[in-house]
Amino acid sequence: MAQKTLTLSRISYTYPQSAHPALCNVSATFIQGWTAVIGNNGCGKTTLARIACGLQKPDEGSVSTRLSFAYCEQDPRIEPTLLYDFACDFAPEAMRLRDALEIDDDLPWRFDALSGGEQKKLQIAVALWSNPELLVLDEPTNHVDAACRECILEALRTFSGIGIVISHDRRLIDSLPKQCLCFENGRFVMRPGTYSNAFEQRERELLCSQRANEKAKKTAAALQREYIRRAEEASKTAKRRSARMLDKHDSDGRAKRKLAIYTGQDGKAGALASTMDARLERARAEVARTRTEKRYDGFIAFDMQPHPRKTLIRADEESIPCGPAATLHVPQLYVGNTDHIGISGKNGSGKSTLARHLIGRMDPDISALFVPQEYTSDEAQRLVCRVRDESPETKGRILAIVARLNSDPDRILEGGRTSPGELRKLAIACGIVDHAALIAADEPTNHLDIHSIEALEQALAEFPGALIAVSHDEHFLETVCTRRLHITRTNGIATCMLS
Repeated sequence: MAQKTLTLSRISYTYPQSAHPALCNVSATFIQGWTAVIGNNGCGKTTLARIACGLQKPDEGSVSTRLSFAYCEQDPRIEPTLLYDFACDFAPEAMRLRDALEIDDDLPWRFDALSGGEQKKLQIAVALWSNPELLVLDEPTNHVDAACRECILEALRTFSGIGIVISHDRRLIDSLPKQCLCFENGRFVMRPGTYSNAFEQRERELLCSQRANEKAKKTAAALQREYIRRAEEASKTAKRRSARMLDKHDSDGRAKRKLAIYTGQDGKAGALASTMDARLERARAEVARTRTEKRYDGFIAFDMQPHPRKTLIRADEESIPCGPAATLHVPQLYVGNTDHIGISGKNGSGKSTLARHLIGRMDPDISALFVPQEYTSDEAQRLVCRVRDESPETKGRILAIVARLNSDPDRILEGGRTSPGELRKLAIACGIVDHAALIAADEPTNHLDIHSIEALEQALAEFPGALIAVSHDEHFLETVCTRRLHITRTNGIATCMLS
Protein backbone atom coordinates (compact mmCIF):
# COMPACT_ATOMS: atom_id res chain seq x y z
CA MET A 1 0.00 0.00 0.00
CA ALA A 2 1.44 3.35 -1.10
CA GLN A 3 2.27 5.82 1.63
CA LYS A 4 0.31 9.06 1.69
CA THR A 5 2.00 12.43 1.30
CA LEU A 6 0.88 16.01 1.63
CA THR A 7 2.33 18.55 -0.80
CA LEU A 8 2.22 22.34 -0.57
CA SER A 9 3.14 24.05 -3.83
CA ARG A 10 4.26 27.70 -4.13
CA ILE A 11 2.17 28.86 -1.14
CA SER A 12 1.91 32.61 -0.49
CA TYR A 13 -0.22 34.36 2.12
CA THR A 14 -0.48 37.92 3.45
CA TYR A 15 -2.58 38.92 6.44
CA PRO A 16 -4.99 41.83 5.92
CA GLN A 17 -3.35 45.25 6.51
CA SER A 18 0.07 43.57 6.65
CA ALA A 19 2.86 45.25 4.69
CA HIS A 20 4.76 42.01 4.06
CA PRO A 21 3.65 38.44 3.28
CA ALA A 22 3.62 35.90 6.09
CA LEU A 23 4.54 33.24 3.51
CA CYS A 24 6.04 33.71 0.07
CA ASN A 25 6.36 30.98 -2.55
CA VAL A 26 6.74 28.10 -0.06
CA SER A 27 6.81 24.51 -1.32
CA ALA A 28 7.16 21.41 0.86
CA THR A 29 6.25 17.73 0.88
CA PHE A 30 5.24 16.06 4.14
CA ILE A 31 5.65 12.28 4.34
CA GLN A 32 4.27 9.73 6.79
CA GLY A 33 5.98 10.14 10.12
CA TRP A 34 6.83 13.40 11.83
CA THR A 35 8.12 16.60 10.25
CA ALA A 36 9.32 19.35 12.60
CA VAL A 37 8.73 22.94 11.49
CA ILE A 38 11.44 25.14 12.99
CA GLY A 39 12.12 28.86 12.78
CA ASN A 40 12.15 32.19 14.56
CA ASN A 41 8.98 33.68 16.03
CA GLY A 42 6.75 35.26 13.41
CA CYS A 43 8.29 33.52 10.38
CA GLY A 44 4.96 31.93 9.39
CA LYS A 45 5.13 28.42 10.91
CA THR A 46 1.59 28.45 12.33
CA THR A 47 0.19 30.03 9.17
CA LEU A 48 1.79 27.28 7.09
CA ALA A 49 0.37 24.56 9.35
CA ARG A 50 -3.15 26.00 9.22
CA ILE A 51 -2.97 26.17 5.41
CA ALA A 52 -1.82 22.52 5.35
CA CYS A 53 -4.96 21.55 7.27
CA GLY A 54 -7.26 23.72 5.18
CA LEU A 55 -8.06 26.06 8.09
CA GLN A 56 -6.72 28.99 6.02
CA LYS A 57 -6.80 29.49 2.28
CA PRO A 58 -3.58 30.68 0.64
CA ASP A 59 -3.56 33.77 -1.57
CA GLU A 60 -1.53 31.80 -4.12
CA GLY A 61 -0.44 28.20 -4.52
CA SER A 62 -2.10 24.86 -3.92
CA VAL A 63 -2.36 22.01 -1.40
CA SER A 64 -2.59 18.40 -2.57
CA THR A 65 -5.64 16.23 -1.78
CA ARG A 66 -7.20 17.18 1.54
CA LEU A 67 -6.75 14.72 4.39
CA SER A 68 -8.72 14.19 7.56
CA PHE A 69 -6.89 16.18 10.22
CA ALA A 70 -6.62 17.13 13.86
CA TYR A 71 -5.05 20.46 14.80
CA CYS A 72 -3.79 21.25 18.31
CA GLU A 73 -3.59 25.00 18.89
CA GLN A 74 -0.74 26.67 20.80
CA ASP A 75 -3.22 27.97 23.37
CA PRO A 76 -3.96 25.15 25.85
CA ARG A 77 -7.21 26.82 26.92
CA ILE A 78 -8.94 25.93 23.64
CA GLU A 79 -11.21 23.00 24.43
CA PRO A 80 -10.96 20.11 21.93
CA THR A 81 -14.11 19.61 19.87
CA LEU A 82 -14.29 15.87 20.65
CA LEU A 83 -13.33 16.19 24.32
CA TYR A 84 -16.50 14.70 25.77
CA ASP A 85 -16.63 11.93 23.16
CA PHE A 86 -13.17 10.96 24.34
CA ALA A 87 -14.26 11.22 27.99
CA CYS A 88 -17.11 8.78 27.38
CA ASP A 89 -15.02 6.25 25.47
CA PHE A 90 -13.58 3.37 27.47
CA ALA A 91 -12.46 1.30 24.49
CA PRO A 92 -8.89 -0.09 24.58
CA GLU A 93 -7.36 2.73 22.50
CA ALA A 94 -8.90 5.46 24.66
CA MET A 95 -7.76 3.70 27.82
CA ARG A 96 -4.26 3.26 26.39
CA LEU A 97 -4.00 7.01 25.77
CA ARG A 98 -5.32 7.81 29.25
CA ASP A 99 -2.67 5.54 30.77
CA ALA A 100 0.12 6.83 28.52
CA LEU A 101 -0.61 10.47 29.31
CA GLU A 102 -1.67 9.88 32.96
CA ILE A 103 -5.15 11.31 32.48
CA ASP A 104 -7.62 10.60 35.29
CA ASP A 105 -11.22 9.92 34.26
CA ASP A 106 -12.45 13.16 35.85
CA LEU A 107 -10.04 15.53 34.07
CA PRO A 108 -12.08 16.05 30.86
CA TRP A 109 -15.11 17.11 32.88
CA ARG A 110 -13.31 20.03 34.54
CA PHE A 111 -11.22 21.23 31.61
CA ASP A 112 -11.61 24.96 32.37
CA ALA A 113 -10.26 24.50 35.91
CA LEU A 114 -7.13 22.60 34.89
CA SER A 115 -3.59 23.93 34.65
CA GLY A 116 -2.19 24.74 31.22
CA GLY A 117 -0.12 21.53 31.24
CA GLU A 118 -3.12 19.34 32.06
CA GLN A 119 -5.18 21.04 29.35
CA LYS A 120 -2.38 20.45 26.86
CA LYS A 121 -2.29 16.73 27.71
CA LEU A 122 -6.01 16.47 27.00
CA GLN A 123 -5.69 18.35 23.70
CA ILE A 124 -3.04 15.88 22.52
CA ALA A 125 -4.89 12.82 23.81
CA VAL A 126 -8.10 13.77 21.98
CA ALA A 127 -6.17 14.53 18.78
CA LEU A 128 -4.42 11.13 18.84
CA TRP A 129 -7.66 9.35 19.75
CA SER A 130 -9.40 10.82 16.67
CA ASN A 131 -6.84 8.93 14.51
CA PRO A 132 -6.54 11.53 11.70
CA GLU A 133 -4.56 11.14 8.49
CA LEU A 134 -2.84 14.46 9.29
CA LEU A 135 -2.00 15.55 12.84
CA VAL A 136 -0.64 19.05 13.47
CA LEU A 137 0.69 19.99 16.91
CA ASP A 138 1.62 23.61 17.59
CA GLU A 139 4.04 23.72 20.55
CA PRO A 140 2.78 20.49 22.19
CA THR A 141 5.15 20.61 25.17
CA ASN A 142 4.47 24.17 26.23
CA HIS A 143 3.16 24.41 29.81
CA VAL A 144 4.05 20.80 30.72
CA ASP A 145 6.57 19.50 33.26
CA ALA A 146 9.52 17.24 32.41
CA ALA A 147 7.74 13.96 33.28
CA CYS A 148 4.74 14.94 31.18
CA ARG A 149 6.97 15.85 28.24
CA GLU A 150 8.34 12.32 28.22
CA CYS A 151 4.80 10.89 28.31
CA ILE A 152 3.79 13.09 25.36
CA LEU A 153 6.88 12.11 23.38
CA GLU A 154 6.21 8.41 23.86
CA ALA A 155 2.55 8.83 22.89
CA LEU A 156 3.48 10.73 19.71
CA ARG A 157 5.85 7.94 18.64
CA THR A 158 2.82 5.67 18.17
CA PHE A 159 1.18 7.92 15.55
CA SER A 160 1.46 6.39 12.08
CA GLY A 161 -0.02 9.13 9.87
CA ILE A 162 1.46 12.38 8.59
CA GLY A 163 2.55 14.43 11.57
CA ILE A 164 3.59 18.09 11.61
CA VAL A 165 4.99 19.44 14.86
CA ILE A 166 5.89 23.08 15.44
CA SER A 167 8.23 23.13 18.39
CA HIS A 168 11.35 24.59 19.96
CA ASP A 169 11.66 21.74 22.47
CA ARG A 170 15.15 20.36 21.80
CA ARG A 171 14.34 16.97 23.36
CA LEU A 172 11.28 16.56 21.14
CA ILE A 173 12.73 17.74 17.84
CA ASP A 174 15.94 15.80 18.40
CA SER A 175 14.19 12.44 18.72
CA LEU A 176 10.82 12.51 16.93
CA PRO A 177 11.03 13.87 13.34
CA LYS A 178 12.18 12.17 10.15
CA GLN A 179 12.75 15.56 8.54
CA CYS A 180 12.76 19.23 9.47
CA LEU A 181 11.29 22.16 7.56
CA CYS A 182 13.57 25.01 8.62
CA PHE A 183 13.08 28.74 8.10
CA GLU A 184 16.49 30.05 7.09
CA ASN A 185 17.52 33.40 5.67
CA GLY A 186 14.00 34.30 4.58
CA ARG A 187 12.91 30.96 3.12
CA PHE A 188 11.81 27.46 4.16
CA VAL A 189 14.24 24.59 3.49
CA MET A 190 13.44 20.88 4.04
CA ARG A 191 16.31 18.96 5.64
CA PRO A 192 16.47 15.23 6.43
CA GLY A 193 16.75 13.91 9.97
CA THR A 194 16.25 15.49 13.38
CA TYR A 195 16.95 19.06 14.47
CA SER A 196 20.57 18.23 15.33
CA ASN A 197 21.07 16.72 11.86
CA ALA A 198 19.49 19.78 10.24
CA PHE A 199 21.48 22.16 12.47
CA GLU A 200 24.80 20.50 11.65
CA GLN A 201 24.06 20.59 7.93
CA ARG A 202 23.02 24.23 8.18
CA GLU A 203 26.17 25.15 10.13
CA ARG A 204 28.36 23.52 7.47
CA GLU A 205 26.55 25.47 4.78
CA LEU A 206 26.87 28.71 6.77
CA LEU A 207 30.61 28.17 7.17
CA CYS A 208 30.96 27.63 3.42
CA SER A 209 28.75 30.66 2.78
CA GLN A 210 30.78 32.85 5.14
CA ARG A 211 34.00 31.81 3.43
CA ALA A 212 32.44 32.46 0.02
CA ASN A 213 31.19 35.84 1.24
CA GLU A 214 34.64 36.82 2.52
CA LYS A 215 36.22 35.73 -0.78
CA ALA A 216 33.58 37.63 -2.76
CA LYS A 217 34.20 40.78 -0.70
CA LYS A 218 37.96 40.56 -1.31
CA THR A 219 37.36 40.05 -5.05
CA ALA A 220 34.94 43.00 -5.16
CA ALA A 221 37.43 45.21 -3.28
CA ALA A 222 40.26 44.26 -5.65
CA LEU A 223 38.08 44.95 -8.67
CA GLN A 224 37.03 48.29 -7.18
CA ARG A 225 40.69 49.30 -6.82
CA GLU A 226 41.44 48.12 -10.36
CA TYR A 227 38.36 49.96 -11.65
CA ILE A 228 39.58 53.23 -10.07
CA ARG A 229 43.09 52.72 -11.47
CA ARG A 230 41.81 52.07 -14.98
CA ALA A 231 39.37 54.97 -14.81
CA GLU A 232 42.22 57.29 -13.84
CA GLU A 233 44.36 55.89 -16.67
CA ALA A 234 41.52 56.35 -19.12
CA SER A 235 41.13 59.95 -17.95
CA LYS A 236 44.84 60.61 -18.56
CA THR A 237 44.56 58.98 -21.98
CA ALA A 238 41.62 61.17 -22.90
CA LYS A 239 43.65 64.23 -22.02
CA ARG A 240 46.59 62.99 -24.07
CA ARG A 241 44.32 62.37 -27.06
CA SER A 242 42.93 65.88 -26.89
CA ALA A 243 44.65 68.43 -29.19
CA ARG A 244 42.99 71.43 -27.64
CA MET A 245 46.03 72.35 -25.54
CA LEU A 246 48.50 72.04 -28.46
CA ASP A 247 49.81 75.01 -30.35
CA LYS A 248 48.15 75.20 -33.75
CA HIS A 249 51.58 75.23 -35.35
CA ASP A 250 52.71 72.00 -33.49
CA SER A 251 52.18 69.70 -36.44
CA ASP A 252 54.54 67.06 -35.04
CA GLY A 253 52.45 66.67 -31.81
CA ARG A 254 49.20 66.46 -33.74
CA ALA A 255 50.67 63.73 -35.96
CA LYS A 256 51.62 61.59 -32.91
CA ARG A 257 48.07 61.82 -31.51
CA LYS A 258 46.55 60.84 -34.86
CA LEU A 259 48.88 57.83 -35.03
CA ALA A 260 47.86 56.69 -31.54
CA ILE A 261 44.20 56.96 -32.44
CA TYR A 262 44.75 55.14 -35.77
CA THR A 263 46.63 52.19 -34.16
CA GLY A 264 44.21 52.01 -31.18
CA GLN A 265 47.04 51.76 -28.66
CA ASP A 266 46.07 54.92 -26.81
CA GLY A 267 42.42 53.81 -26.47
CA LYS A 268 43.13 50.55 -24.66
CA ALA A 269 42.94 52.06 -21.18
CA GLY A 270 39.50 53.48 -21.85
CA ALA A 271 38.24 50.20 -23.32
CA LEU A 272 39.61 48.19 -20.40
CA ALA A 273 38.04 50.64 -17.90
CA SER A 274 34.64 50.29 -19.54
CA THR A 275 34.71 46.48 -19.21
CA MET A 276 35.27 46.78 -15.45
CA ASP A 277 31.68 47.95 -14.83
CA ALA A 278 30.18 44.57 -15.68
CA ARG A 279 32.83 42.64 -13.72
CA LEU A 280 32.36 44.86 -10.67
CA GLU A 281 28.58 44.47 -10.79
CA ARG A 282 28.93 40.68 -10.97
CA ALA A 283 31.28 40.75 -7.97
CA ARG A 284 28.84 42.87 -5.95
CA ALA A 285 26.00 40.51 -6.85
CA GLU A 286 28.10 37.60 -5.58
CA VAL A 287 28.65 39.41 -2.26
CA ALA A 288 24.89 39.90 -1.91
CA ARG A 289 24.18 36.27 -2.84
CA THR A 290 26.55 34.86 -0.21
CA ARG A 291 25.46 37.24 2.56
CA THR A 292 24.52 35.30 5.72
CA GLU A 293 21.37 35.88 7.72
CA LYS A 294 21.29 38.45 10.51
CA ARG A 295 20.99 37.17 14.06
CA TYR A 296 20.09 39.35 17.01
CA ASP A 297 21.71 39.15 20.43
CA GLY A 298 20.26 39.57 23.90
CA PHE A 299 22.43 42.44 25.18
CA ILE A 300 20.21 45.22 26.55
CA ALA A 301 21.52 48.42 28.12
CA PHE A 302 19.23 48.94 31.15
CA ASP A 303 18.80 52.63 32.01
CA MET A 304 17.24 51.93 35.41
CA GLN A 305 18.15 51.19 39.00
CA PRO A 306 16.52 48.77 41.47
CA HIS A 307 13.55 50.17 43.37
CA PRO A 308 14.72 52.26 46.36
CA ARG A 309 12.59 50.11 48.68
CA LYS A 310 14.75 47.12 49.64
CA THR A 311 11.81 44.73 50.21
CA LEU A 312 9.10 44.74 47.53
CA ILE A 313 6.96 41.84 48.80
CA ARG A 314 6.34 40.49 52.27
CA ALA A 315 4.05 37.43 52.44
CA ASP A 316 3.06 35.88 55.76
CA GLU A 317 2.88 32.14 56.28
CA GLU A 318 -0.57 30.92 55.26
CA SER A 319 -2.54 28.33 53.27
CA ILE A 320 -4.35 29.49 50.15
CA PRO A 321 -6.85 27.77 47.80
CA CYS A 322 -5.22 25.98 44.87
CA GLY A 323 -7.68 24.40 42.48
CA PRO A 324 -11.18 23.14 43.28
CA ALA A 325 -10.23 20.94 46.23
CA ALA A 326 -6.62 21.65 47.13
CA THR A 327 -4.59 24.07 49.22
CA LEU A 328 -1.11 25.52 48.89
CA HIS A 329 0.90 26.08 52.05
CA VAL A 330 3.05 29.20 51.61
CA PRO A 331 5.86 29.92 54.10
CA GLN A 332 6.80 33.41 55.15
CA LEU A 333 8.47 34.99 52.12
CA TYR A 334 10.32 38.18 51.30
CA VAL A 335 11.16 39.41 47.83
CA GLY A 336 13.99 41.94 47.67
CA ASN A 337 14.36 44.65 45.04
CA THR A 338 17.03 42.64 43.15
CA ASP A 339 15.89 39.07 43.90
CA HIS A 340 15.38 36.79 40.90
CA ILE A 341 13.09 34.01 42.11
CA GLY A 342 12.28 30.87 40.09
CA ILE A 343 9.15 28.82 40.84
CA SER A 344 9.11 25.18 39.77
CA GLY A 345 6.91 22.11 40.31
CA LYS A 346 4.72 19.63 38.46
CA ASN A 347 1.65 20.59 36.45
CA GLY A 348 -1.23 21.59 38.68
CA SER A 349 0.96 21.98 41.78
CA GLY A 350 0.09 25.67 42.18
CA LYS A 351 3.00 27.56 40.57
CA SER A 352 0.83 30.16 38.82
CA THR A 353 -1.30 30.48 41.96
CA LEU A 354 1.81 31.25 44.03
CA ALA A 355 3.08 33.84 41.52
CA ARG A 356 -0.26 35.69 41.55
CA HIS A 357 -0.41 35.45 45.34
CA LEU A 358 3.00 37.12 45.66
CA ILE A 359 2.16 39.89 43.20
CA GLY A 360 -1.06 40.51 45.12
CA ARG A 361 1.04 41.31 48.20
CA MET A 362 2.84 44.21 46.49
CA ASP A 363 1.97 47.78 47.35
CA PRO A 364 0.03 49.40 44.47
CA ASP A 365 2.54 52.25 44.21
CA ILE A 366 5.28 49.84 43.06
CA SER A 367 5.31 49.33 39.31
CA ALA A 368 5.16 45.69 38.22
CA LEU A 369 4.66 43.75 35.00
CA PHE A 370 2.88 40.40 34.86
CA VAL A 371 3.33 38.29 31.72
CA PRO A 372 0.65 35.53 31.69
CA GLN A 373 1.00 32.10 30.13
CA GLU A 374 -1.36 33.14 27.34
CA TYR A 375 -2.83 36.44 26.14
CA THR A 376 -6.47 36.72 25.16
CA SER A 377 -7.13 38.34 21.80
CA ASP A 378 -8.30 41.52 23.56
CA GLU A 379 -5.18 41.64 25.74
CA ALA A 380 -2.98 41.12 22.69
CA GLN A 381 -4.75 43.91 20.81
CA ARG A 382 -4.40 46.32 23.73
CA LEU A 383 -0.69 45.56 24.01
CA VAL A 384 -0.04 46.12 20.30
CA CYS A 385 -2.15 49.30 20.27
CA ARG A 386 -0.31 50.61 23.34
CA VAL A 387 3.02 50.34 21.54
CA ARG A 388 1.66 51.82 18.31
CA ASP A 389 0.37 54.86 20.20
CA GLU A 390 3.64 55.58 21.99
CA SER A 391 5.82 58.54 21.09
CA PRO A 392 8.41 57.84 18.38
CA GLU A 393 11.20 57.85 20.98
CA THR A 394 9.50 55.38 23.35
CA LYS A 395 8.31 53.16 20.51
CA GLY A 396 11.86 53.08 19.16
CA ARG A 397 13.23 51.97 22.54
CA ILE A 398 10.61 49.21 22.85
CA LEU A 399 11.26 47.88 19.36
CA ALA A 400 15.03 48.05 19.89
CA ILE A 401 14.62 45.69 22.86
CA VAL A 402 12.35 43.42 20.79
CA ALA A 403 15.13 43.26 18.21
CA ARG A 404 17.62 42.26 20.91
CA LEU A 405 15.22 39.43 21.81
CA ASN A 406 15.55 38.01 18.28
CA SER A 407 12.50 39.39 16.48
CA ASP A 408 12.27 41.68 13.47
CA PRO A 409 11.04 45.06 14.78
CA ASP A 410 10.00 46.18 11.29
CA ARG A 411 7.14 43.69 11.07
CA ILE A 412 5.98 43.14 14.65
CA LEU A 413 3.50 46.06 14.53
CA GLU A 414 2.79 46.16 10.82
CA GLY A 415 -0.82 44.97 11.10
CA GLY A 416 -0.39 41.23 10.64
CA ARG A 417 -1.08 38.60 13.28
CA THR A 418 1.47 39.06 16.05
CA SER A 419 2.63 35.62 17.21
CA PRO A 420 2.39 34.55 20.89
CA GLY A 421 6.18 34.57 21.13
CA GLU A 422 6.36 38.12 19.77
CA LEU A 423 3.66 39.25 22.23
CA ARG A 424 5.77 38.03 25.14
CA LYS A 425 8.81 39.91 23.85
CA LEU A 426 6.71 43.02 23.31
CA ALA A 427 5.32 42.86 26.87
CA ILE A 428 8.77 42.35 28.45
CA ALA A 429 10.18 45.22 26.37
CA CYS A 430 7.36 47.48 27.61
CA GLY A 431 8.10 46.50 31.21
CA ILE A 432 11.79 47.34 30.79
CA VAL A 433 11.02 50.72 29.17
CA ASP A 434 8.45 51.46 31.91
CA HIS A 435 11.17 50.78 34.53
CA ALA A 436 9.07 48.10 36.22
CA ALA A 437 10.46 47.38 39.66
CA LEU A 438 9.40 43.73 39.28
CA ILE A 439 8.71 41.51 36.28
CA ALA A 440 6.67 38.37 36.91
CA ALA A 441 6.48 35.95 34.00
CA ASP A 442 4.48 32.71 33.87
CA GLU A 443 6.29 30.26 31.55
CA PRO A 444 8.21 33.04 29.73
CA THR A 445 9.95 30.61 27.34
CA ASN A 446 6.68 29.23 25.98
CA HIS A 447 6.27 29.94 22.23
CA LEU A 448 9.83 31.25 21.91
CA ASP A 449 12.27 29.87 19.35
CA ILE A 450 15.62 28.52 20.53
CA HIS A 451 17.63 31.67 19.75
CA SER A 452 14.97 33.85 21.39
CA ILE A 453 15.12 31.76 24.57
CA GLU A 454 18.88 32.27 24.70
CA ALA A 455 18.45 36.03 24.17
CA LEU A 456 15.72 36.21 26.86
CA GLU A 457 17.91 34.29 29.32
CA GLN A 458 20.72 36.78 28.86
CA ALA A 459 18.40 39.80 29.13
CA LEU A 460 16.52 38.66 32.27
CA ALA A 461 19.68 37.46 33.99
CA GLU A 462 21.00 41.03 33.68
CA PHE A 463 17.69 42.73 34.60
CA PRO A 464 18.57 45.02 37.53
CA GLY A 465 15.14 44.84 39.20
CA ALA A 466 13.26 41.96 40.84
CA LEU A 467 12.04 38.96 38.88
CA ILE A 468 9.59 36.12 39.53
CA ALA A 469 9.68 33.39 36.87
CA VAL A 470 7.43 30.33 36.71
CA SER A 471 8.96 27.70 34.43
CA HIS A 472 9.49 24.02 33.67
CA ASP A 473 12.71 24.91 31.86
CA GLU A 474 15.45 24.06 34.37
CA HIS A 475 18.24 25.56 32.27
CA PHE A 476 16.34 28.84 32.05
CA LEU A 477 15.74 28.96 35.83
CA GLU A 478 19.37 28.14 36.61
CA THR A 479 20.58 30.86 34.25
CA VAL A 480 18.19 33.62 35.30
CA CYS A 481 17.33 33.08 38.98
CA THR A 482 19.26 33.56 42.20
CA ARG A 483 16.67 31.94 44.52
CA ARG A 484 14.29 29.01 43.97
CA LEU A 485 10.85 28.03 45.24
CA HIS A 486 9.82 24.43 44.54
CA ILE A 487 6.28 23.15 45.07
CA THR A 488 5.44 19.54 45.89
CA ARG A 489 1.90 18.21 46.13
CA THR A 490 0.55 15.19 48.03
CA ASN A 491 -3.12 14.27 48.53
CA GLY A 492 -4.40 17.73 47.67
CA ILE A 493 -1.87 19.56 49.89
CA ALA A 494 0.85 21.54 48.08
CA THR A 495 3.89 22.75 49.97
CA CYS A 496 6.32 25.45 48.88
CA MET A 497 9.97 24.96 49.80
CA LEU A 498 12.56 27.75 49.56
CA SER A 499 16.07 26.95 48.38
